Formats: sequence, C-alpha cells, structure tokens
Amino acid sequence: MRSGPVPNLAPVKENGGSDWLVCPRPRPDAALRVVCVPYAGGGPSAFWDWPGLLGDDVELWCAVLPGRERRFAEPALTDPALIGAPLAAAVRAEVRAPLALFGHSMGGLIAFDVTRRLGDAAGHLFVSAAKAPRLPFGDQPHLLDDAGLLAWMTRLGGVPEDLLAHEEMLALLLPTLRADLAVCAAFHGTDAVVDVPITAFSGTDDPLASVADVAAWQHHTTAGFDLVVRPGGHFYLQDDPAAVTSVVAAREGVQ
Repeated sequence: MRSGPVPNLAPVKENGGSDWLVCPRPRPDAALRVVCVPYAGGGPSAFWDWPGLLGDDVELWCAVLPGRERRFAEPALTDPALIGAPLAAAVRAEVRAPLALFGHSMGGLIAFDVTRRLGDAAGHLFVSAAKAPRLPFGDQPHLLDDAGLLAWMTRLGGVPEDLLAHEEMLALLLPTLRADLAVCAAFHGTDAVVDVPITAFSGTDDPLASVADVAAWQHHTTAGFDLVVRPGGHFYLQDDPAAVTSVVAAREGVQ
C-alpha cells in the first residue's frame, strides 16, 4: 500500500495497449524492457520515477492490476491464475524482447508466475522483499478484520501517516489490499522453477521476508542466482530506488 501520502485514484497516463500494462515513457529504441509488478495494494505509480533512474537504454512497463489506479472500479482478484495468465499474455503481445521482470513483495510472486508462463521470452527475473514460494506464507493477514489488517500493515511500515486520517479512503483501499494478500498466501507451497536467472533483493530488517527467506529463491531457478541485501525494512525500495535500478541495469548489461 505504501506509495506516498494519499493515493491518487485518478486514471494514470495510458500508453500500453491493454488493460494490464502501461508504459510511462516509451523508448522504441531501448536495448532492454523491464516489466514491473507492484506490491500488495500498490499500482504502477510506485514505479513512476524509474524511467529516469534506469536511463535511456531501458523502456519501463508497469503491470496494472484490477482494483487500483486506472482499474480502481474493478474488483481486485484473489486467484493468482486470473492475474498471471492475462498479464503474461499482455506482456507477450506488447513488450518486445529482450525483457526482464521485476516485482516487489506480492509483485515478486506474480512476476515469478508470469516468467514461468513466458518461458524463454523472459531473460531475467528480479524479485524484491518476497519470501520464496516454497516456504510457508506465515501470517494470514487477509483473514483479519479491517482494524487488524490496518494494524498489521502499519507495523510493517506500509501505511503513510497522512493516510491514517482518511477513514473513507482506507475503507476504499482495504478490500484491494485484503485480496492482494490472499493472492500472496495462495502462491506459497510450490517448488516450481524457472529456467532464467533470478536476482533477489532483501532488506536487512524486513519483518515479513527475512534475508534467509529471500535467499530461498535460489531453489526456484535452474539458471543463475544472486542475492542483493540492502539496509532497511520491507519497503527499503522506496528509500533508495536507485540502488535497485542500478543493479537491474548492471545485471542486464545496459549501464
């Protein structure tokens, strides 16, 4: 959910040709395309600054899931397959190779599923602050009542202080957050693998996905694996996004 003060519910600029993708700054001559998938409760605006950080050789695409931003009027989905299948189809149809996928928290799990569906169309998977799916999910926050769910997210650092004063806005956002966390829970308990390299990012003080939890992604690839540990908690990414985008660009040889 964490992305700034009060989330903007207005439609975002649409350059993608489907409901599922948006390209905030098209770069037809880019050497690489990176598809980013947001965390639970988040939307494409979480990555709106990334085109400038990644540079002119990278074209950024963002997944637009039901229940947020330009698709706010649609109910959020709780079945991972109903997200992964159409998102993979959209990526295959709209995003030219070479391409990589990046996902933070829930987004890492969805990006893994999409990578698996794309087969050799994807060249690299970057996952961030996501416990490996072979491990138990642990907490079941989607089963809590609204007050409990909000308290859980607040402890995680995922609710901007300004938002806590807007009860009506919270009431609109919590159903999507709850659905997203149900998606997270449904992903766990699989030993599925992909045949592309995985780079996993972990925050040193993440209470939801420890460094060991994130390191377990090595069991989900038959190709290379590396682990990048950054200072911070579950939302370390928003404190220093350039530290992550520089690794993405370097791993793909476009820096």
